[in-house]
This record gives sequence, C-alpha cells and structure tokens, in this order.
Amino acid sequence: MTGPMSSSEFGEILLRWLSESRGGRASALRAGVRDQAQAWDLELKEYADWDWMRKAAALGFIDVDLRADRWSVAPPVLTRLPHADGLALLTGARTAQISTRVEEAAQEWMELITVPHRPEAGEAPLPNTLLFQYEDPRTLQEAAELLGARYVPCAARQLMELLPQAALGPESAPPGGSTAGTLERYELRRQRFVPVERDDEDGLYRWRGADYARLTRVRRNNVFYAVERETGVYLELARHRTGALRWRPEGNRGRAGIGRLLVDRYAPLPALHERAAVLCSGFPPSVGKQAQTRAYDNVPRAHAEAIAASLQQNLEIMPRPVAAAGGRTT
Repeated sequence: MTGPMSSSEFGEILLRWLSESRGGRASALRAGVRDQAQAWDLELKEYADWDWMRKAAALGFIDVDLRADRWSVAPPVLTRLPHADGLALLTGARTAQISTRVEEAAQEWMELITVPHRPEAGEAPLPNTLLFQYEDPRTLQEAAELLGARYVPCAARQLMELLPQAALGPESAPPGGSTAGTLERYELRRQRFVPVERDDEDGLYRWRGADYARLTRVRRNNVFYAVERETGVYLELARHRTGALRWRPEGNRGRAGIGRLLVDRYAPLPALHERAAVLCSGFPPSVGKQAQTRAYDNVPRAHAEAIAASLQQNLEIMPRPVAAAGGRTT
C-alpha cells in the first residue's frame, strides 16, 4: 500500500484497500496499518495498529475474528442514527464504485456531511465519517439502493437486541507445563494483570499457550472457563460488585433521554457492545481527561441500560448538566 504524503487521507486509502481486498489475516492487517503509517511518515504509539483495527470494527467498516486471525470487510450500510435530527450514517465497505456513487450523489441530490477523524498524537487516522441528512425517512431505502448499500432502519437499536450476556464460556484446561511461568492474574485494585506463581484463588487469569498465544480464563471453584478478555474483566467486576459504566443525560431541552455513556479505561467494552454504542453517533469514543474514560455520544438511556445489564453492571446515572444563559450547559 502506498499513498500521498499527507495523513489526512490515511484512513480513506486504507479503507479502500480493505474494501477491495475484502478479507485476510488480522495479523497481516495490523502489520499493514504500521506499513501504511511508515509510508505517511506517521509515528505510531505502541498498539496503535490494534487500536485502529478495533475502532474500525466498532464503526462498522470491518469484522474481526481474533481467534481465527481473520478480518473481513463489512457490507455497505445506510442506517439512521437514534434521535439525531434527520441524520443517517453510511458505513461498511467503501470501494471505488461506492465512492464514485457517493460523490455523484453528493453533487446531484444528497446532502452529505463529511467529518474527518481527528486522531490523537500517535494514533492512526480512521476513515471519514459520512453522514446523510434527510427529511423523510421513507426516502432512505431508495437512497441506499442508489448508493449500492443496504438500508438498516437503526443498526444501533438492532444491535442492542442482540447483545450477549456476559457469562462463562466452556470449561478449559488449567495452566501447566512450560506455560505456567507466564501466568498472570487480574488485580482489580491495580486495574491490570500482574504476574503470579499460583492459580489457587478464584479470579481472572491469563497465560501463554503452547503456541504462545495468550489465553484468558476465569477460575470458579477449581474449574477454569474460557472467556474473552473484555468479558472476563466484567465478570470480575461483577464478582466484586464494582461499577465501570456511567451515563449522563444531555442538557439540551427535549434531549433528556439522550446522553453520553462513560466507560472506565480499564474495562473496555466487548466488540459487539462497543459497536452498538459507536453506531449511536457514527464516531469513535473520545478519551476523557487523563485518559481515564472513554465517552460514547448520542447514546439513549435505554441503550446504555441494555449495555450495562448485559455486562452485569448497575448503570450509574449522573446528574443532568445545568443549562446556562444562551442555551449552553455546564
């Protein structure tokens, strides 16, 4: 992959390549992100390639299966944003053909809003967010067909109905043999995994398998169960009755049921939960002060409660901002 010297089109060029390639190995995609960044003279921080892949999946551009080491481009979709004043999001594959249709539509009949991603220092730029402004939702089906996309009335709402409950996976073998020296246990107080010598307590563990792949397991009553890392963290939070999710309503009049979902940095949402939150706005989460939280905007309270309940969390409802003069909130 090659591209211009400016980083402003980094995400667009990379998404075009993914869209035309259609799929491949997840490890190769991570390497491709770093290779592309080097071609753009971008200095990425550690794990920026993984972060780009995770956010691209949450935005609905790609699907990723880390266990199988595979990625695939998602089909193009036009979907309404919840309570967003006549805005629909165009996400998924962005092939040359689809991009041409979007450009022609923007010149002839479509009110297109293009929002570039503004990466933090050391981040790889994501593709632009494409928003379609409409007056009558009945026109969206035809608009999607003209763009070569599938129309989904509200992807965020549909995903909320599909969220899996955080639960233990199948029974698994305990650590042992030459892999025992890599054993770590999640320490809630320190909010991270720490090296341990024994696995004689219930909790969340991880270690390197025989192929050096990292395994994450939950121990309950001397039995180990397979889990994804994110799900395992929430199971551990539930075991200790610790909260990591908060929701704050907007201060604007008539928007009390819409707000911002705040997630503690040490407890990232599982992939499907994060996509459900991101597709409420079409933007990746912003990072709070001191990088302690991730904030998801335009999330209805009902959506936030569904995410929390599926992760065995009690959602904390924060006070509504106080409106100041001129309609501003504080």
